[in-house]
Amino acid sequence: MVNEHDLRWNEVRETWGWKLPPPAFWLWRLPIIRHVRYLVGVFRVEAHARRWASIGRPASGYDHWVLYAIARGWC
Repeated sequence: MVNEHDLRWNEVRETWGWKLPPPAFWLWRLPIIRHVRYLVGVFRVEAHARRWASIGRPASGYDHWVLYAIARGWC
């Protein structure tokens, strides 16, 4: 079932031409594990963004786009 967020995710993919990294091993895409991967990814992305914000480098949004795919089990 496709929801509004998935449709928006696909629009962003087509607009920017972004591609997902290769899929993780099937075990890492199981529901509980993928949500833990998502949370760890969020903390890592935010820590990275705080480090680079001091020099004014803007984020592209790609990291959050990939994190959404991880949470959905797509990669």
